[in-house]
Amino acid sequence: MFENVTGLQPEVAAKWTVLVEECRPVLARSGMEAVQALLVQRGTSIIPAIAVTKALLGWADTPLLVAREIVETSAARAIGG
Repeated sequence: MFENVTGLQPEVAAKWTVLVEECRPVLARSGMEAVQALLVQRGTSIIPAIAVTKALLGWADTPLLVAREIVETSAARAIGG
């Protein structure tokens, strides 16, 4: 799933893939804000959260800036969120 990310270690790619698969039903059931809350709950930092978000929305179809904005503006990442 993350083969196209240059320099990403296989174990990191595997961890991100697990996160994507865990988040798919959350996205379908409760939406992207719930996904972002789950990622925060799991302790997922910004860069992996952006990659997971981009993968969930369609890697080829989702601009990096769109995924970044979703993560950075999530209420789950707000101070005290």
